[in-house]
Amino acid sequence: MSEYQIVKTIKIDGDFDGFDDEVLFKLMDGSYWIQNEYKYWYHYAYCPTVHILKSGNRHYIQVQGRNEIVSIRQISDITESQINGEFNGWEGETQYQLMNGEVWKQSTYNYDYTYAYMPVAIIYHAGSGYKMKVEGTIAEVQRIK
Repeated sequence: MSEYQIVKTIKIDGDFDGFDDEVLFKLMDGSYWIQNEYKYWYHYAYCPTVHILKSGNRHYIQVQGRNEIVSIRQISDITESQINGEFNGWEGETQYQLMNGEVWKQSTYNYDYTYAYMPVAIIYHAGSGYKMKVEGTIAEVQRIK
């Protein structure tokens, strides 16, 4: 780890399920980071301590006590709100109104049934478009209002 400089050591805010593709990480300081390269590694932990590392002009994340490191980038184009009513997952062209008045529509097909009442919705720009994360499920979305 000598080529990496530790920028900060902090906890992830909530569940951590490991790395996959464009995984979003919210840290306890309120900052958001997104996985910048594909790497799959499953490891569940609740609020694990992580190191934010830097090498050159790139940032990386490492769960404390583990060897796996993945490239990340900080993002600031985030909307946090709640679904206004029931959330029944994704069905293809699902639309959801948020408590902040915005309306978002699923833009690519993905079927995933998950029920929750007024869950938190996090919308972020992942580079390839906007994604909405609700109750551990994610779908590509576009804003319609």
